[in-house]
Amino acid sequence: MKSAVKVFDDPAIDALVRMLLELASESWVTRARLAAVEAKIGSVEDLVLPAETEAALASERDAFVKRIFAVLEG
Repeated sequence: MKSAVKVFDDPAIDALVRMLLELASESWVTRARLAAVEAKIGSVEDLVLPAETEAALASERDAFVKRIFAVLEG
């Protein structure tokens, strides 16, 4: 594994910057994939998902939020 570059005196700040850059990278990948989907099917804003798909997405979202904020619970 490649060692992490140290830019700031506080290693926690370096970790936060790495996390932010990783999230930005993931956001760009998602944006590019969405653009590809919209090029094929049109705007996803007009897409109506089946109720079971909406429910599954809501459940996944809730689990995701719980995982993200678990770090704050100590």
